[in-house]
Amino acid sequence: MTGIDTSTTTSGTAGRPRRPHALRSRLHTSSQDLIFGDPLRRFVLVSFALMGIALVMVAVAVARAPQMSITDEPAHAGYLYLIAHGQIPGAGTLIPKEIRYESYCHNLAGSTGSSVCTGFSTSGYMAGSQVYTFGDPPVYYLITGLLDRLISPFVPGTHNFITVGRDLGAVWLFAGMVVLYVAVRKFRVSWPYAFAAAALLPLCPGVLAASSQITSDAPAALCGALALYALARITVDRKLGLIVPFLLTMFTTGTKVLNGMPMLVVGGIALVMALAAARRRDWHSARRPFLLSVVIGLGFLVTYLGWNEYQERRADPNWINPNLGNGTALTGSPVGDLLSNLFGTFQHLTTSYWLAPQINGETMVIWATLLCVLFGAAPFVLMVVSRPRSWGWILGLSTFAGISAVALTVEAQVFTSNDQYFAIVAGRYALDFLPWAIVCLAVVAYRRRLLRTTFSFVSLGLAVMLLAEFGVLNLGPALSSSTSFLVG
Repeated sequence: MTGIDTSTTTSGTAGRPRRPHALRSRLHTSSQDLIFGDPLRRFVLVSFALMGIALVMVAVAVARAPQMSITDEPAHAGYLYLIAHGQIPGAGTLIPKEIRYESYCHNLAGSTGSSVCTGFSTSGYMAGSQVYTFGDPPVYYLITGLLDRLISPFVPGTHNFITVGRDLGAVWLFAGMVVLYVAVRKFRVSWPYAFAAAALLPLCPGVLAASSQITSDAPAALCGALALYALARITVDRKLGLIVPFLLTMFTTGTKVLNGMPMLVVGGIALVMALAAARRRDWHSARRPFLLSVVIGLGFLVTYLGWNEYQERRADPNWINPNLGNGTALTGSPVGDLLSNLFGTFQHLTTSYWLAPQINGETMVIWATLLCVLFGAAPFVLMVVSRPRSWGWILGLSTFAGISAVALTVEAQVFTSNDQYFAIVAGRYALDFLPWAIVCLAVVAYRRRLLRTTFSFVSLGLAVMLLAEFGVLNLGPALSSSTSFLVG
């Protein structure tokens, strides 16, 4: 990287003293007009541009694809509705009638309250269906549900709780994009590359799917970006404060347990830093990283175990999980079966998603497959171009380790729940780490000065995604976007 002249003794002509008022003006600007290290005006313009991308992409997806997602959206919507009305679902809680009605209408591709929905009362649609997503912690549902209930009365028409909840995914997406921009800047990457990295986030079909449906995956991109911000504080800025990582861990884990995994990776890196210092017998340098790893672990455990304990205390002892059949029985060595997907998540990292046929197509699948190749290679490319044990090398290694650990975590959850395993661990479980792969690409592009290539690539992706969303150019139905990749 090029050096930066920090001299304050010359200005314009060599040897000429800098005028005091000019120095005061520069100090005033740097202290008053910066936000996250960026000039305020630039940060605002970047934020508006990212907001425009997020709003357009989510709004088009919600408007053109009304049918319910196959990835448990009715159950997620039931949770959202109940918590917005002051009720926390538990084992055996049924999906509310309002959500069943709205789901019925959405699946008929009709607007709620229209004549096409009149058959609901006699259909018995989803009668007895449960909110089996009650095991997810409540942060996403509480925030989105309360906003949904607040906004819905101001939206024309009736029975629009699901539609408004989907549209609110744009807020989670925009927040993730802004935090990703800030995180990339923290990794000493110039703002154009950081902007391109943030703009690439919604161009991942899985991220768009999660952001345009009611699902606890909606905050995944934001949670991954927040963990990147924490990682940059530790490895680049050498800031080892304890409060911010603890709060970030509780928030991310509180949206969904898997969303807390990136912060656990950050905690693992802090622990390795502590062990490395202890090996040198530098106990003073080892103490703070060790405490940081402990604090992150505690934040995760307090949230995860606390919510589990709360739900266990109110559980029906006779309740039977309706999703017991989703796994595959262990047939050979338990260790072999459980480790069979150790690196399988990379195979469908960006191609494991569900979008309705109206906004999906072969062009989007081809684009997603290209992203899968690039994101899979990105951590290793960054490690190759970085000095061993530098922050770039650590970022690449931790991205690879985090994506790999997702498969082990999911398999462990399924095994401990019902002595089964997933034959294929869906790549959508690793949504949190897509921002990490994007940052790896951004750092490499910045170091190689590939600005034109970067913007050309992002522009191509934006064109492909928008044309597919509007149904202008999709080359037919998405034949290879198989639903079998989404369940197990």
